[in-house]
Amino acid sequence: MKFICQGQELNDAVLKVCKAAAARTTNPILECVKLTAQDDTLTLMCTDLELTIIKTIKADVKMEGSCVIPAKFLSEFVKKIGAEQITFTKIDNAIEILYGENHGLIQCQNADEFPMPKEINEPQVFNVKASDLKDLAMKASVAVAQDDSRPMLRGILLEIVGDELRGVALDGVRMAIISKKLDKVEQDFGIVITARALLEIVKLIPEDDTTISIQIQENHLKIDLGDTIFITRLLGYKKDFVNYEQIIQKTFKTSIVVNREQLYNAIERASLLSWTERNHIIKLNIKGNNLTLNSSTDQGNITENMQIEHDNNDIVIHFNGRFLIDCLHVIGDEFIKINFCGEMGPAQIVPNEDKNDYFYLVLPMRP
Repeated sequence: MKFICQGQELNDAVLKVCKAAAARTTNPILECVKLTAQDDTLTLMCTDLELTIIKTIKADVKMEGSCVIPAKFLSEFVKKIGAEQITFTKIDNAIEILYGENHGLIQCQNADEFPMPKEINEPQVFNVKASDLKDLAMKASVAVAQDDSRPMLRGILLEIVGDELRGVALDGVRMAIISKKLDKVEQDFGIVITARALLEIVKLIPEDDTTISIQIQENHLKIDLGDTIFITRLLGYKKDFVNYEQIIQKTFKTSIVVNREQLYNAIERASLLSWTERNHIIKLNIKGNNLTLNSSTDQGNITENMQIEHDNNDIVIHFNGRFLIDCLHVIGDEFIKINFCGEMGPAQIVPNEDKNDYFYLVLPMRP
């Protein structure tokens, strides 16, 4: 095996695929990157058995072959070489790296032992805009569970209903539902993908309205962008997920319309005292057209007042301020509507305008 490539192009490729390398594992080969030189290309691949990222770049291949070397080493090494031309030559069980007047030698592992990704031949396919998939993933991920007690809740449900793609996440205290319109849909279905895998994927797809083709087959999802391929195992299907529709309440006791940015900043300030507290309790007192937020600890208290539109049903309710901040941070609307189902019922944050592209539910706390 021998090939020549440009340092900067290799550096960019290594940075992408290393997102899928295992950080801590009992199988050292999962901490490596596989390099395959063939024809006039170099293919890089990393996997942690949950997510696989494959990237192909141009290379001057003198001798075809494969090698497996530590991903962390290669990432740091090529980053420090910069834009220089680099030559890789496999010598027995090692790779010689030449760059300028310098050289290095690193031991490599058996390429035949590197796990290969699932082949997807006749998949179920749907298309979505890259920008929509990015937005959906970022907005839904704020409600993903952070512990492993219920593994399914570490994922995001991607569900096609009619002409919409929905992203649903919940952790037992809050829930997010994000909807995006699809141009063409063959049939309804729902899959659950780990939030970590989906977020890593959307970081590397285009920022524009490029159409992304998502392929599903036998518990695997694949996105093929030509020079970059993502393959990840599914957590399950909709039948394995929580029946989230039963959680959504249809009647409310109180509704308000509020400026999102003003509310976000007020909760941030009010939360400063409770930041060291476990539950970050914030009290919301809605009376007339005024919303008062209060945070009180042994260190002192902070009170914030703001004007709102209100249906005149007053309420006093307590929340974990961090849960409200998380969802308000990713919403882009100037004004939002909050529906309350009573002092111990869930609050629903929805668009104030006549649209249904996001829905957040947050359970209150006992004072």
